[in-house]
Amino acid sequence: MKATGIIRRIDNLGRIVIPKEIRKNLRLKNGENIEIFINENENIILRKYSQIDKLKEFAKDIVDSISSITKNNVLITNTDVFIAASNKKKDYINKEISNQIIEMINKRKEITQDENINLTEEKIEQSNYAFYPIIVSGDAVGSIIILSDDEITSDNTLLLKIISTFLAKHIEE
Repeated sequence: MKATGIIRRIDNLGRIVIPKEIRKNLRLKNGENIEIFINENENIILRKYSQIDKLKEFAKDIVDSISSITKNNVLITNTDVFIAASNKKKDYINKEISNQIIEMINKRKEITQDENINLTEEKIEQSNYAFYPIIVSGDAVGSIIILSDDEITSDNTLLLKIISTFLAKHIEE
């Protein structure tokens, strides 16, 4: 655990202000949810809440299934990191997504491009791609991306839409 040297007072309603530097580092935006835990040493742990994180194992099975059938690489993200990736892209799991992907999630639109994509700030993939956001109760909670050396087909984009809708309904339950 990193020490920040920042001290905050609890107000009379039991609230504390999370310093701007920490919110920026954790990519916390106004209105986002956080989880609060107490560990065995009675330390309070705050963690950014992600609805899609509870589906990590399920998401892994989905990307493996899609990849085995389409022979393309598939990745699923929450709003911060990759939570699942097909075999050739497993090294992306738990890495922070790029600002490009964050912007695409926030736009909440299907995107198909025959050009490179920044998956992380350090790595540009030389690949055609299709992107579809995962929307739950009006909130963008993540995305699904398919990477292909070939042209992205309408079947690829339809598949992403189906999987995105399926994951969203599964999260809502």
